[in-house]
Amino acid sequence: MEKSEMTSLDLRFLVKELKDTLANGIVRKIYQYEYTLDKRKSHQFLFEIFTKDKGNQWLYVDKNKIFLTTYKKPSPMKPPDFCLFLRKHMNNSKILEIRQHEFDRILEVRTDRNILIIELFSNGNLILCDSERNIIMPLYVQKWKDRDLKPKIQYKYPPAKINPFAVNFDYFREFLGKFNNKIIAVLASGLGFGPFYAKEICLLSKVSEETPSDSIGVNLSIYLFNTIRGLENLSLRPTVYDDFVSPFPLESMKDKAIKKQAGNFSEALDEFFSEQQIKIAEEFEEKTKEEQKERVERILETQEQAMEKWTEKREEKRSKADIIYSHYGTVESILEAINRAKSSGLTWEEIKRRAGSEGTPEADAIKEIKEHEGIVVIELEGEEIEIDFRKSVEENAEDYYEGSKHAKKKIGGVQEAMEETRKRVEEEPEIETVEKPVKVEKKMKKWFEKFRWFNSSDDFLVVGGKDATSNEVLVKKHSEPADMVFHSDIQGSPFVVVKSGESEISDYAKKEAAEFTAAYSKAWTSGLATVDVYAVRPDQVSKQPPTGEYLPRGSFMVYGQKEWFRDVELKIAIGVRIDRENEDIEVLAGPVMPIRKQTEYFVTIKPGEIEGSNLAREIKNKILIKASPEDKVWLEKIPLDDFQKFIPGGKGEIVEYGV
Repeated sequence: MEKSEMTSLDLRFLVKELKDTLANGIVRKIYQYEYTLDKRKSHQFLFEIFTKDKGNQWLYVDKNKIFLTTYKKPSPMKPPDFCLFLRKHMNNSKILEIRQHEFDRILEVRTDRNILIIELFSNGNLILCDSERNIIMPLYVQKWKDRDLKPKIQYKYPPAKINPFAVNFDYFREFLGKFNNKIIAVLASGLGFGPFYAKEICLLSKVSEETPSDSIGVNLSIYLFNTIRGLENLSLRPTVYDDFVSPFPLESMKDKAIKKQAGNFSEALDEFFSEQQIKIAEEFEEKTKEEQKERVERILETQEQAMEKWTEKREEKRSKADIIYSHYGTVESILEAINRAKSSGLTWEEIKRRAGSEGTPEADAIKEIKEHEGIVVIELEGEEIEIDFRKSVEENAEDYYEGSKHAKKKIGGVQEAMEETRKRVEEEPEIETVEKPVKVEKKMKKWFEKFRWFNSSDDFLVVGGKDATSNEVLVKKHSEPADMVFHSDIQGSPFVVVKSGESEISDYAKKEAAEFTAAYSKAWTSGLATVDVYAVRPDQVSKQPPTGEYLPRGSFMVYGQKEWFRDVELKIAIGVRIDRENEDIEVLAGPVMPIRKQTEYFVTIKPGEIEGSNLAREIKNKILIKASPEDKVWLEKIPLDDFQKFIPGGKGEIVEYGV
């Protein structure tokens, strides 16, 4: 059986890695994916965590697994409510501690604001608590006989299990003596090692798996105790087999081929479980396709039966109408005789008795009289035909002709439906799919990608600071003598540098850099329509303040003559560039002309009062409206955050959009 969940031992090894890897990391983004597989609803989370040493990393969590991953799914168009709740409480929080609770499948992530408790057993759960472990909100409200998980109560751990790495030998031996089960079962369930590691412990301890736990002697108990304690000291050599993954090679699997030995345990877990998810999704998709095909074929079979039924009915109705006209005289005589008898006051019993005893051809043709329905059943040419004795011969025949016409219409409708169904049989069926995770290769960031940047319409690199610290780094570290430095004539403006690239900076690049500087200045949030911007050479910008004055971080003194750009209009374009060949998509922002040139779709915004999240949604929707059907597949995957981060001051409104 293939491994499908992590054990307590897996978590123990993983936590050692995560403590080092994610220490002091900042939670940047949180994504939640809900899906139904084989009628079972489940959840997956992806936490984007930034660390100084390794940049952005993704922590994957589902109901029974957790690890750092290099795989990602498209972000949901509408994040679930719990995801929005986590973002509100955890975004930009700092990770202070990651720990495993005892030897249980419970992971705790303590931040500078709260504690996230991740339970990896049963159906799994994520419980956000305050710093005192009072529950703020769980993913699932749950109730057991010994504890509840709901808001506004203290979080309570599940009933304590033995921690084999914390107890002494006497307690360990006493614990084994409580069970008459096989020792492998006690190790697997009682101690939480799971069947694979339980088998490994038995093998390394030279203890038969079948031995009853309560009959284990002192010597074998010592072997078991020391083997378990020794697991922690094994050198980490994460190993991936075809159906298993572990933090070290297993003696019990020495006959199995090793698929991969990874550099760290997260990498091994990622390799194994992400491939497993892809395989499960593909199998589900194939199974669903087959079920859909069978369903369509059953529909076609039903339609064919309906076609046969209506064809028979059409022929039957027309045939009976023709027979009525062929025996017009007989039918008319029968109708007249019945109506005369009825008018003369005879009872229906008397009428039926006469019809059965007269011996005339007309009487012989009558097989049944249904007086309450107004029907007489007559046999003509071997066919039994129902005649309404309240109507004329012509009206009865017309009723059958109308029935034939109705059947013909039904046949036409069934034929159309069958044509559509046959197309569905031949075409690829539309099915509910499970999104497969896609491996994302991390691109090495160029130095300017840490700042705001764009390429001018004539290809000069323009880079702007995001805050006081990045302003200072940009001017002091990344500006060269031939570059130009821009600043808005208002308190609260980024420094923007146009890199000369050993060429004379063009008027186009200067104008666009001025627009960029203006847009990301405080003029935007002040609601101004225009602002003045100036440009100088880097040697005119100094950290040396006038005597007796102090310059705060990110501030500079500007000396000498300035080149002015008056009444620069505040607007910025946000667009999407699609690299179909490399299957890459990128959101860019900058002045209108270069963004129009460099992207397939763009939107221009100006200062306004629409909040960033709502404006980002509007921008994305406007772009989707203009997009071709094939491009929509790409564009729908873009997270709203990728648009929102470019909105100056976090507010604005749309001016225009185009392609």
